[in-house]
Amino acid sequence: MPFDDKLVADTITSLASLLGLMMVISVVGGRDPGDPLSRRFLFGLRVLAVLLACRILDWITGLGVFRLATIVAAGLLPLAALLLTEGLLRRHAPLVLKSFAAGGAVLFLLLAMIPERFVEPWRMALLLLFQFGGFLAIGWLVVMRDRASLSSAENRTVERMALSLLLIIPFMITDYRPGLVDMPVRLGGIAILFLCWLTIGLGRAGLGHRDTIAAFAVIALSSVFAGLALGGIDHIGWRGSVQAVVIVLSATLLAVIYNDSVSLSAEKRRESLLKHMAEGDLTDSARFLRGLQNHILVEGALILTTGELGDFDLKVLAAALNQAPVRSMADVHPDSPLDQDTREQLTWLFEKYEATHVLLATSDPLTLVLLKMSALAASAGVEMELRAVQRMAMLISQRERAA
Repeated sequence: MPFDDKLVADTITSLASLLGLMMVISVVGGRDPGDPLSRRFLFGLRVLAVLLACRILDWITGLGVFRLATIVAAGLLPLAALLLTEGLLRRHAPLVLKSFAAGGAVLFLLLAMIPERFVEPWRMALLLLFQFGGFLAIGWLVVMRDRASLSSAENRTVERMALSLLLIIPFMITDYRPGLVDMPVRLGGIAILFLCWLTIGLGRAGLGHRDTIAAFAVIALSSVFAGLALGGIDHIGWRGSVQAVVIVLSATLLAVIYNDSVSLSAEKRRESLLKHMAEGDLTDSARFLRGLQNHILVEGALILTTGELGDFDLKVLAAALNQAPVRSMADVHPDSPLDQDTREQLTWLFEKYEATHVLLATSDPLTLVLLKMSALAASAGVEMELRAVQRMAMLISQRERAA
């Protein structure tokens, strides 16, 4: 099969989508592969991956077996999407919709076996109508769902999937040619990459829908600018410019998906102080604090008791740390609201032990934990974890006194 500009652009976009799907499959499969919802989602993602892989191989080799597999996978998409939607909504879809999705999958399994010269282009037109109708019906289920029966996290997940439908439904029309729509490049791959990005984003609870849409808009506008600039430099015309925009957008989305998946993996492996709270020895405060000394983020933490703080004004230190149980070098800045005695005591404490942070571990007797952390390591998240560890140590101490 000759490689023209359309085929090159389609192949690059589809390959980027396939790589994005493989990353998402790895992320979703690593979360909880035994979960029924995860299995449904993985089934849909794998159907999409098979469709893209076989389509690329069909374009490159021209072998009929890949064309057959592409049509079969395309016919399975509404059924896979419906199964996922049922899992997300925790409700059965209407029987007529189930029959439509399952019957369509069987129909296109049979139609895929008929030679192309006998069934085209009406087979592609029928497949387009089937997918379009299936996705519209699924969108209707999502919009009409009983929101009160789902948790806020479940509603958030459903809404993320609905966002991807906003692109999938119009963009998939461009995937059906020749004869139906003459586009310079298929855009279905962009919708798939957007779906992959939304899926990766489900692992980030703080990322809202508005943030996602704004980020996608920035990426899309940047890609349009880059593609048009390339078109203007090489004078490739509007068709070449559209292809350049889509290729740049595909590559950018793939890079973002990869970066987010790596960040999620790193976050999963990260030795946070919360892990110490969950797995540390909570028998007594002394053992809990000794375990903290071995943590990678605060390795070498120094534990000081009342007897080792004889050079300091214990009343001033206790008052300062009861007011704010976690103090850092920033608190002793000349412009800080602390009084002079408190600032001098904390400054001396930090300088004597070359520490950057101090935690109040127990009030009676007074026990302090001094840490040495670089300014780069002391991120906002780590600061919050330090406060959580301090509170845990205080709770253990209070439990010991009550016993």
